[in-house]
Amino acid sequence: MLIADSTRYFIKSVSPKACFSFWPNPGILFHLFLSIWISVVCYGLFLTLKDYKQSRGIKRNQIKYFLLAALIGWSGGATNFFLWYNIPILPYGNILVSGFVILITYAIIRHQLLDIGIVIRKTAIYSILATVITIIYFIIVYIMEVAFRGFMGYKSIPWTLGVIVMFTLMFQPLKNLVQPFVDKYFFKRSQAVLSAELEKAQEELKRTERLKVVGTLAAGMAHEIKNPLTGIKTFTEYLPTKYNEPGFIDKFCKIVGAEVDKINSIVQQLLDFSKPRQLKLEQINIHTLIEQTLSFLNNDFIKNRIEVLKDFDSSLPLLNIDPNQIKQVFLNLFLNAIDAMKEDGKIAIVTKPVAGYVEIIIEDTGKGMAKKDLEHIFDPFYTTKETGTGLGMSIVYGIIKEHKGEISVKSEENKGTAFTIRLPIA
Repeated sequence: MLIADSTRYFIKSVSPKACFSFWPNPGILFHLFLSIWISVVCYGLFLTLKDYKQSRGIKRNQIKYFLLAALIGWSGGATNFFLWYNIPILPYGNILVSGFVILITYAIIRHQLLDIGIVIRKTAIYSILATVITIIYFIIVYIMEVAFRGFMGYKSIPWTLGVIVMFTLMFQPLKNLVQPFVDKYFFKRSQAVLSAELEKAQEELKRTERLKVVGTLAAGMAHEIKNPLTGIKTFTEYLPTKYNEPGFIDKFCKIVGAEVDKINSIVQQLLDFSKPRQLKLEQINIHTLIEQTLSFLNNDFIKNRIEVLKDFDSSLPLLNIDPNQIKQVFLNLFLNAIDAMKEDGKIAIVTKPVAGYVEIIIEDTGKGMAKKDLEHIFDPFYTTKETGTGLGMSIVYGIIKEHKGEISVKSEENKGTAFTIRLPIA
């Protein structure tokens, strides 16, 4: 398109239009250019809107302001194209382009759209270096020009232009050489190293959070395993004395075999739960998963004198979900409820069908959350606990979204918290 700019294929002619003495008329390639431009802008806005719908907390606010700014800026700038096609709309919308700058500036300052501290420092440092390099180059250009003029006896405009072109071509490679030096001595590490370290730290925190959940699950399972082990031990103690009794061996094989299968099933659940993997969807009753998760935490409920109230709709249809991942959701929510109440509290669990979804409400009578904390509850690495990683609720949010579901929360300080989960009916 740049090559075609000065040809009649891009701008066929100019003519007076509206209040303008000279306005371009489109050539055949201009139509193609405008189509590409509109497509790229619309697709970019579509991707940004998609990201907005999937985001929460501070990132959602950042994208909201960027979207609003982009819509205002592009809409205003688009008024430049109407006169090209003899549509009597003047390009007054250009003033709206300043709205883009204003809103983006507000988002940077108010909602940390960029790390403005680093941006300012890097801009200042690179600007100073660029200025120094530019001054040195122009001194060299001036000295060479004076020397050449003295030798040849006249001013050499082509020579001056040639040196300037050379300076322009060499600036980017020179900047690439300077940047690692700046990153190392002014910012301590390169951007690539910082990004790699951040990614590694995030993976470690995710692994820690998962191990924490697995540890809680294992503690609950230990209690479940004790019961079948007690039965097996009892039978093995009686085995030497009752071996010859009629029916004892059959009973022994039947009960011990069932108890071993039960232990094996529990251990396998723990192994499956601990392995990160893709969704493994199954048709399952949501009440079964809730009951299984509650049984893991039964000792915690008894120890903290917490009453569990259940209001289950027995007519609920099956859900197409990954049972291990949904168990992790329930486990996180129940653990948070226990932490919030400590002792003598109540957890109410309600299930019901709602417009193509199964709705699960988990409500506790705990200390609740402040409004400022509620806004960031699903943000990764945001926590109000001294020993928390801040990943539990973001993992919960991610699992529900992977299942094409929804999750929301309501909470008031000293009045408890209620989570509402909606999972699509199979």
